[in-house]
Amino acid sequence: MKKMLLLISSLFIAISFADEFVEDGTTTIGGYGEMHLDMENGKREGYPDNNMDFHRFIFYIKHQFNSEWSLMSEIEIEHNMVGSYYEDCVLEWDPVSQTNVETCTEGGALGDNGKGAYVAMEQAHLNYWNGTWGFKGGVVLVPSGIINEYHEPPTFMSVERPAYHSKIIPTTWFDNGFQFYTNRGDFSLMFSMVGDLDGDDITTSGLKGARRKGQYSNFDSWTKTFQVGWTGMEGLKLGASVTMNDAPKSDGTSVGVTLTEINATYSKNNIYARLENGTISYTDNPSCDGASGYYLDLGYDVADLVGFGNNFYVWTRMSAYNTDDLGDDNEISLFGVTFKPTENISFKLETGEDSDNDVMRMGLGYMF
Repeated sequence: MKKMLLLISSLFIAISFADEFVEDGTTTIGGYGEMHLDMENGKREGYPDNNMDFHRFIFYIKHQFNSEWSLMSEIEIEHNMVGSYYEDCVLEWDPVSQTNVETCTEGGALGDNGKGAYVAMEQAHLNYWNGTWGFKGGVVLVPSGIINEYHEPPTFMSVERPAYHSKIIPTTWFDNGFQFYTNRGDFSLMFSMVGDLDGDDITTSGLKGARRKGQYSNFDSWTKTFQVGWTGMEGLKLGASVTMNDAPKSDGTSVGVTLTEINATYSKNNIYARLENGTISYTDNPSCDGASGYYLDLGYDVADLVGFGNNFYVWTRMSAYNTDDLGDDNEISLFGVTFKPTENISFKLETGEDSDNDVMRMGLGYMF
C-alpha cells in the first residue's frame, strides 16, 4: 500500500510542477480503468466464481513540446496492489510435541492467484509528426490487431478483453523500440521494430509468456511489424499486419515466429460489427507448429428504441482459438448488453459459454 501511495504521489507532484520546467508547450493527463464482477468465471485459472477485481488503473501523461514533438506515456497498476505481501498459514500436526503447530509461508510473487499484482510502464515514447510522416521512439505498443493499440474499456463491448487478444495476439504487447508511420489519403502505414520475444517461453499456450515488456530487451533479430489501415468508407475501418521475429533461446538457437492478422470494424446507423482473425506460424518450435483464432462481434444500439441513455448496445460474440492447432478449438459464445451514459463511461453485462463452461460477468469502465 505504501508503494502505491508513493507512486501516485510522485506522479501528481511531477504533473503539478511540470510548468516550472517547461516554458512552452502543454502537459495533459488522462487514463482509464475497469472493474469486473465475475459471478461464473468460465475457465479463468486462479480466479474463482464470485470474484470482484479492479483489473486495471492507468495514468496517461502527455507533453506537447511544440507542434511536431510530443511525449506520450502510460503507467498501469493491475489488481489493486503492487507486489502485495502476504502470509499463508496452516495448522499442521507435530508428532514430537503432540500439538498443532502453525506454519506460515511468506509471499508476494507477482500475479500469484491474485495475491500480488504489478506496475508497468506500458508506453513512454517520444513522438514526431509533421502532418505527413511520424516517428516514435521508446516504449511502444506493437501495432498488431485492434485492441493491442486501443484497449480502453469503453471502446470494446465485452467485460473482459476478447480471449483472442490473449491467446493469439498477446495483449497488451509493448516493448522498447522504434516506429515509423505515415498517412496517405485513406491509407495509413506503419513499420515497427521492438525487442525480441523470449524463445524459451514460446509454448503451446501462445506468445503471452514470451513478451519481455521492455525489461532488458534483446534485439538480436528485432520484432518487426508491418501494418496497413484503410478508412475510405464512412463507418468502416479495415486493417492488417504481419509481425516477424526469430526469438532467441538460451541454448543459442531461435524460434521463428510469424503472426498475420486482419481486422475490420463497422459502426454506423446504430449497427456495430467487429471481426479479428489471426494465425501464428512457427519454425523450429518443438512445442507446436502454429496457432489460430478469431472473434466476431455483432451489436445494435437500441437506445433510440427504448429511450434510454446515450448508447445501449445489445450484442453477441462468436469466437474460437487454438494455441497449438492440435485437437479441438476452444469455442466461446457470449450475449451481452453495454450501456454508455456518456461516450467515455460503460457498464456491461454478459453471459454465455467458454468451452462448455458457464460465464456470467458484470463490469464498469471509463476513459478520459
